[in-house]
Amino acid sequence: MTAERRGDQVREASTALAVGGIGFHGPPDADGAVELGYGLVPSARGHGYATEALTGALGIAAAHGARLVHADTDPANTASQNVLTKVGFTEVRRTEQLVFYELTL
Repeated sequence: MTAERRGDQVREASTALAVGGIGFHGPPDADGAVELGYGLVPSARGHGYATEALTGALGIAAAHGARLVHADTDPANTASQNVLTKVGFTEVRRTEQLVFYELTL
């Protein structure tokens, strides 16, 4: 494992240094939908940590009854968009400020 998740922190497994964070904006709602956010420090980007942390978080969401996960990103943040689509999210809407994604579990 290249990174590990502790609470809401993403840590590099070999050094235990925090390299980012990931978390839910609350529990699943009545429809089973939950919103997820994440971020990494610039030096940790491009190493697969976000993909690994996001994949783990999706498993946690499913285990706690989530059926739909929402995420959004800045339109200029193509790296985050690539991570979201890599793990199965689909773009559902776009504004000047944000690109919105969903994943059905």
